[in-house]
This record gives sequence, C-alpha cells and structure tokens, in this order.
Amino acid sequence: MKEAAAVKELHLNAYAKVNLTLDVLGDRPDGYHDIETVMHTVELHDAITLRENGDAITVRCASPDVPQDTQNIVHRAASLLKDTFQVPRGVEVELTKCIPIASGLGGGSSDAAVTLLGLAQMWKLRLDERQLLDLAGQIGSDVPFFLAGGAALALGRGERIRVLRPLPTTWVVLARPPLQVSTEWAYAELNHDAPKRRPDTRAVMRALDAEDPAEVGRLLCNVFEDVVETHHPAVRALRERMSAGHPLGVSMSGTGPVLFALAAKESEARSLGEALAGEAGYEVFVTRTFAEER
Repeated sequence: MKEAAAVKELHLNAYAKVNLTLDVLGDRPDGYHDIETVMHTVELHDAITLRENGDAITVRCASPDVPQDTQNIVHRAASLLKDTFQVPRGVEVELTKCIPIASGLGGGSSDAAVTLLGLAQMWKLRLDERQLLDLAGQIGSDVPFFLAGGAALALGRGERIRVLRPLPTTWVVLARPPLQVSTEWAYAELNHDAPKRRPDTRAVMRALDAEDPAEVGRLLCNVFEDVVETHHPAVRALRERMSAGHPLGVSMSGTGPVLFALAAKESEARSLGEALAGEAGYEVFVTRTFAEER
C-alpha cells in the first residue's frame, strides 16, 4: 500500500471570538491571572495558507501592523512545533488579516492555533488532544480555545477548556472605536477583589445548553467593561449607541476596545451595522456565531 502523498499546501480559516462572559478570579504565582470566561467563535476570520518551504519558517502578511519575524505568534507556533518534534522541513505562512489587530477578538491566537493544526497535518505528526493543548498553552492563553472553537468555558489562564453547546445561528455586530487598549494596562487597573459587576457564568452556560440567545444576550458581562469605559468615554458612548438599537445584549470582547451586539435577526444586525458604519471613526463588521461541525 502506497504512503499518502505529502501535503504541499493548505488553505485554512482562523475565526475570531467574542467573550460572552469574562471574569478575573485572582493572581497566579506565574505572573498570569486566573480567569473564567465563556467564549464563542464568529464567522469573521483571517485566511492562512501554509506552503512547503525548504527547511525555514517564514511569515508573509500585507498588513504593516503585523510583524513577520519571530515576534509573530504564528512564527512562534510553527517554530515550537518544528523544534519540539525535530521536524527537518520548513513552511511559508501567508497570512491575510481580516480580524482587527489588538481588538479583543483573538485574531493572533486563532492564527496560531490554526497554524498548529495545519502543520501537524502537513508534517504528518500524530498528536493527540493533550499534546496539542499543551503546545497551544505554551504559545498564548487563548490559543487552546481556538483548537476547538465553537463555544467553550476557559479556566486557569485560559488553558483549561470545557466545550459547551454552541448558540444556534445568532447575528453579531462588532464595532471598534478609534483607540487602543493595552491588555497589561487593563489588568493593572482592574480591582480584582471588587469589580462593579461580575458575570453569572453558570447561568450563561445553562442558557447555551438551552440554545437561548435572548437569555445569553441578557447575561453578557465582562469585568473589564467598567474599567475601560471609565478611562475611555468613547467606548461608553459606543455602548450607548449600540444599546439604542435594542439588540439582545451588548458587551465588550476581551479587554477591548471592540464591543459586540447580539441580534436575533440578520435584518436587525445589518441595520445596526449600517447605522454605526455611517458614523465617523468606527470599524464595523456584521457577522454571526460559528461552530465547526464535530
């Protein structure tokens, strides 16, 4: 029986995420924070092409804001896999960015996870789930979640994943105000002991299990919202603008600055998206929840 031909090129999608809940439970001795978050992937995605490339690792991206050297998380993911399993082959990674950079939508982490999965296939590495999760956790806190996507509860610093029932197709409006929020700054500013609001994570998990987008929308909560909105009035103004459209709920993803609104109907989402896009300064995307078939 002939051995299957080596994969020379792969074309993959790396999906964005939103945080339906995000809570910080305390500090960790390793310098990270213990978090509890429910995340869900959406259809907005980056495109990744992996090509055989001698024995070197190279990353190419047209976006001037994306590093193409060892600082790139995709480069780190490929290097970690190559070094760990002593793979003699190389790869060229062509990255087409559609997910806004440094937005709270997890684009870099998703790119890294998809690169791990794709290269494991290209290099014929027989990795089990535990090995993949361990590698993903070494790269970044959100990377393990993106190995599965859909809906999941993430614990610890994000490396402990419990897959949940995903939402039925629910429309999502993403809006980014013209500012940047540093993750390090947001964690430093957060009062870990007494945030103004804490999410009811278990209630959100029950609402997901019941496939109830309206209840999920009502329960959206992120402990960083008050911190970011207090220091960046533009984020609070955007929230008020989005809430005026009466979506199922509005929240912030990650440490921001992107806000997202859940909508029951495509027409409602597109109407809100068009209204926001007509106002100066907002970067707006209309998408929907997404989960790979298992």
